[in-house]
Amino acid sequence: MRSVILVLPASVRRSANARSAPRRAVLVLAAVLIGVGVFADAPAQGYPRRPVTLVVPFPPGAATDVFARAAGRRMSEIFGQQVLVLNRDGASGTIGTDSVVRSVPDGHTLLWGSSGPLVISPVWTPKLPYQTLRDLAPISLFAKIPFLLIVHPSVPAKNLKELVALAKARPGKLNFASSGTGGTSHLAGELFRSMAKIDIVHVPYKGTALFATELVAGQVDLAFAGPTTALPHVRPGRLRALATTGIRRSDLFPDVPTMAEAGMPKYEFTQWYGLLAPGKTPRDVLSTLHATFLKAMEDGEVKKRIALEGGTAAQNTPGEFAAFLKAELEKNAKMIREAGLKRE
Repeated sequence: MRSVILVLPASVRRSANARSAPRRAVLVLAAVLIGVGVFADAPAQGYPRRPVTLVVPFPPGAATDVFARAAGRRMSEIFGQQVLVLNRDGASGTIGTDSVVRSVPDGHTLLWGSSGPLVISPVWTPKLPYQTLRDLAPISLFAKIPFLLIVHPSVPAKNLKELVALAKARPGKLNFASSGTGGTSHLAGELFRSMAKIDIVHVPYKGTALFATELVAGQVDLAFAGPTTALPHVRPGRLRALATTGIRRSDLFPDVPTMAEAGMPKYEFTQWYGLLAPGKTPRDVLSTLHATFLKAMEDGEVKKRIALEGGTAAQNTPGEFAAFLKAELEKNAKMIREAGLKRE
């Protein structure tokens, strides 16, 4: 706790010599301390003092939820307090995110963040009730999951260079599927289209499962899909994987090159997840959360869960996470602006 040097008024000092001085001095001291807000501003002691709510702004079941529960279980053990996962979905994750922004900033309500509500929706929807960099305190990234660039076997391209050449030879003829306009699979495709300088047509679907079914059926030509979505179709040969979008090869697809290895050295696009708190959370609480979160990520079961989803651990410092968020916002804004994208 911070040291407080308090100079009492002269009248109070004189009264200290009186018989009732001790009682009056205590009352005055308490009144002054409350008046200057020392009690309110002092660092939290014994955090966490009660169960911690970890808000996942999406429904149960997806990687976002699975990761949050794995990390939350281990954090509960370290804290000696329960970390309760609360799914509060709606509006592409912005409802749950805003609920954390509006919560008491004492470390007892946290956000399981991901790219959609933090660095994509703010670009698409400037009038959101929160601003990522202003209203949230980054703690650490948790994991990154790459996409796979997959094509239907009828597409006569065996690698990335052949696909780009094919698209340039047939402008506007090839199409790519996504789970919806403005989603991560859509933006992965738009980044590819922009960097390769090709004309391919976006075909949005309502969800990943539907676009995967249509791709396997040959209704669309290519897509960017997560490893667990691609795996059941790539292994038996129903789809062909040309590249992965991370900075290194996926452990689930060790023979598939990265986009950089395949001929597009500046391409990187991943889904990512991390832990954040309300923006005015005290520094000592954030420090405790950061240390606890990194310790949780060292757990074997947590590492196993990340690997099963085709991801890689990506822990960093709060400052590095903040810089990452800023860069992601700028990258997405530039991509959307240059591509002239609008909500459909």
